[in-house]
Amino acid sequence: MSSSNYVLLVIIIMDFSSTVLFICLIFFKCQVRGQENSALQSSLTVETQYLTFDMSQYGQDGGVFSSPNFPNNYPQNTILFYQFIASSDYRVVIEIDSFQIRGVTPQCTHDYLDVFINVTNFDFVHNVLNDQLLHRYCGRNKPPLLVSFTNLLLLGFFTEDTQTERGFNGSFRFIPAQPYRNNLQRQPCDYIFNSSKAKRGEFFSSTYPGTYLPWQFCNYSFIGLPGERIHIRFRDLILFKTPNTQHCAVDLIKVYDNILDPPELRRFLSSFRQNTHSDQQYLSDQHDQHHITDLCGTYHLPLDVYSTSNILLLYFIATHYAELTDEEQAQMSDYARPLWRKGFYAEYEFSSSLTKLDFIDKTKSNQYVSGTECDQTIKSFGQGHGIIHSPNWPHAYKPQTSCTTYLLGLDDRYTLENVEIEFDQFDIDCNLASLVIYNASRIYDYRLRSRPSSNNSPLVTTSKSPLFSNYYRQELDFKGNLSFCGHFKPEGRFVSQTALLKLSFIPTDRSGTNTFSSLNNGGKFQAKYKFVKSYHQVSADEYDGTNPNICNLSYYQSRTITGKFEPPRSSENDYFANSNCTFNFFPLNEHSRLLIWYDYFNIADDDLVRCPSDNLTYTYSLHSSSIFYSHPFHYCGYRNFPSPFLTLRSTELFRVHFRSNDDSETGLGFEGRYQFLNQSSSFFSFICRSPFDSIIYINETKEPSGNISTDGYPENVICEWSYVTTRGFQFLLELNLLQIEGSKTKDPPQGCQTAVLRIYSEGRFDELCGQQDEISYFTTDSNWFTIQFISLNRQTKELLRGFHLYWTVIEMKLKSTEQQCSLSNEYFYCRNTINHTIGNFCIHRSLVCDGRSHCQPLSNDDEHPSNCYMVIPSHSKHSSSSLPSSTFSFFQQHLLLIIIIFILCLTMLCIALILICLLIKMKRRQQDRQVNKSRRRTNQQDDFLLRKKSLQTYSDEEEEDDDEDNQSEFIATNRMEQAVTTV
Repeated sequence: MSSSNYVLLVIIIMDFSSTVLFICLIFFKCQVRGQENSALQSSLTVETQYLTFDMSQYGQDGGVFSSPNFPNNYPQNTILFYQFIASSDYRVVIEIDSFQIRGVTPQCTHDYLDVFINVTNFDFVHNVLNDQLLHRYCGRNKPPLLVSFTNLLLLGFFTEDTQTERGFNGSFRFIPAQPYRNNLQRQPCDYIFNSSKAKRGEFFSSTYPGTYLPWQFCNYSFIGLPGERIHIRFRDLILFKTPNTQHCAVDLIKVYDNILDPPELRRFLSSFRQNTHSDQQYLSDQHDQHHITDLCGTYHLPLDVYSTSNILLLYFIATHYAELTDEEQAQMSDYARPLWRKGFYAEYEFSSSLTKLDFIDKTKSNQYVSGTECDQTIKSFGQGHGIIHSPNWPHAYKPQTSCTTYLLGLDDRYTLENVEIEFDQFDIDCNLASLVIYNASRIYDYRLRSRPSSNNSPLVTTSKSPLFSNYYRQELDFKGNLSFCGHFKPEGRFVSQTALLKLSFIPTDRSGTNTFSSLNNGGKFQAKYKFVKSYHQVSADEYDGTNPNICNLSYYQSRTITGKFEPPRSSENDYFANSNCTFNFFPLNEHSRLLIWYDYFNIADDDLVRCPSDNLTYTYSLHSSSIFYSHPFHYCGYRNFPSPFLTLRSTELFRVHFRSNDDSETGLGFEGRYQFLNQSSSFFSFICRSPFDSIIYINETKEPSGNISTDGYPENVICEWSYVTTRGFQFLLELNLLQIEGSKTKDPPQGCQTAVLRIYSEGRFDELCGQQDEISYFTTDSNWFTIQFISLNRQTKELLRGFHLYWTVIEMKLKSTEQQCSLSNEYFYCRNTINHTIGNFCIHRSLVCDGRSHCQPLSNDDEHPSNCYMVIPSHSKHSSSSLPSSTFSFFQQHLLLIIIIFILCLTMLCIALILICLLIKMKRRQQDRQVNKSRRRTNQQDDFLLRKKSLQTYSDEEEEDDDEDNQSEFIATNRMEQAVTTV
């Protein structure tokens, strides 16, 4: 069979297979459609079933119920209603134990269980189910405890014809409905509680402890007799609240004092159905002097609410049945999830013996806390003071009284006050109650503090101060709570950690059931309070000893070697406006040094050079003088860091001054660090001279010039070089290399946070950092200078080289017309040829033509050839003994050019050698090819002769037989040889 026949056969088979497959698919589709039609027809004819559980049959204790086939899977295509019927004076309670229905909440598109707890007649099941639906449940989200609003309860179970699961089971019982009807004035939930009928009782939401109905507006009004106050205690309270929100936007209880029809509530209800949730939130937040609070979510129980008069209103509002998202459901605990709409249960009491509120001063600063029994807030309006009493003062308080006093100091951008209190009278029976002070530190006024004086004199003792400031010399130990009781007042004073001090009177037995019959009254207390603008929030060894209202902080090397310092800040973490704070640092002796640096810096000011508004400055005094010297720089700006600072030798006191004005711009301030150093500190390394090394004396004739540099750019080192020479001479400094971190010239500047090169001299102070492209020149005004290099932890890995500096001893010429040196034979005059700001000066003649121009930046005269030939031979270490100075100067000045020429010559020589080698190699290859060619020709000639001889022999033998044929063959052979030779 040919290949074409095979191809034709394959095509026929494939066509037949596709036809059969198509017919099968059509048949399968018809069959599936038929099954769907039959299923649809069968679903339309599913019979609705009813199960009735009547109290007359099961009794008050009820029984159990479940889905069909439970615990096996329930059947498909099921519509089943569970009807629970109680007598008219009872309600139905349902509790689901196990629940597993196919579907996903909240859609429940497959199987589900509908719950109806507000049913009045089962005859309307087919018509009004949707209006009475509480919720639809499926999946594993089982219904919570259910209590019917009437004597009827209905469950509807619906399944489809697909996969099924185990279903559910539960129990039911019947409870009396009378507790829900007590004090009910009007359906569905309008209650009035009157003191003339009952002094105490209980009330709860309309379906407590089951899930409450949506769209409820329930009124609970309490009316007492004149002179009575109303006490509400919530024993249980769980209302829906959207997770991670602050306001009660869905369900809430609004509480009002001394009014039954508040205008704010009327506005809220009249606009309720027309407004969005955001509008509801706005309306509920409108201020009303009668409004106590809004309650929603969950609370620590019991939760107490008190009225100030004999009238109180609770209004319970439940809106739509809001759903939680999957994320919100995951955030809820397993315990809270089924109880998130439980409602509330509370007790009430009308009492004329509750604490009278007349002990609270009716002033601007003192205010009663709405909804509490006797809580009050005392606010400061600028360093105020006063007296607080226990309730019922001067008489004893009621043992079960629970009152809290909140003392609130100023906390704004101008001031952060603290609260201090001191008890005058105190008598609290420990069997009845205790007094608790929160977040405070006790201060003992009579504890003495001492510290050594600076001149090694006897210890100076600080006596008690009449301005309540002696505690600032103590270490403050703040406690979460300090509890006191007994018949003796707590010693000392108490200072708050922040602007708030909380003082609570807590009874031992809140219910009063264990109070001894002979004890009708408890104790009493009286304390004086004061708001002070103190700065003990900022860590320090000592605070101001005469006035705690000023920020004057001290740090002693004898107490703390290292630590932090920062300005006082408000609760918003910004420093105060119009602030004046001084940080005093006391080294131990004249051999100690102080290092200061900053981790953070943000002082607001627009002028980063003069810093006229907010700034940081330094002053210091020396052991040898009582005069305070000022550091010439002011620091301000955002991240314009002051450079690390090391105090000078013999510094006795170093001060950091922080100032801010009264404008609206502030910042976070700064976070500074300090460390007192001695000679053994790890900052001082062998790689350079330390600040504790002796001063270097320079002989201007033997060593008229030198250099100072770092070995690269080391970290965590402090180097210091101090030079002095003969009076009448000065120093010329040439900085030809500067590569360290930071920058004071960028826009905006970065400051010198981690490294600085500092140049000291009389009347001169320079701070340098960053990278310098040009050479800088400095002249001192005296015969000494100090170079200080500080490098802390580096912030970048950039390759930097540190610094290099040349110094030269010079004799300044004050008059520009004076062109002679005082010692003309030993010194060389440098002319100012470019009108530089540095005046004319003279250098030692040993520096002339030594390879460096020491007359710069004025001129290059000392290295000019005309002066080099006239150089007087010198044995200075700066001159050469083996070569003339001019020759040495020529080589030194043109060293780079000489090196380049030498490298070029060497390169040309190498290239020439390579070319010669290549030519020799090529010549050898040509010779080898010629030899090989001659050899091949010789071999070919030998072969040709041999073949010719053989053919001649053969021709002679056959010549007699056929001479003519031999001659032809010979010709052919010759032609073949010629062809081979040609090839």
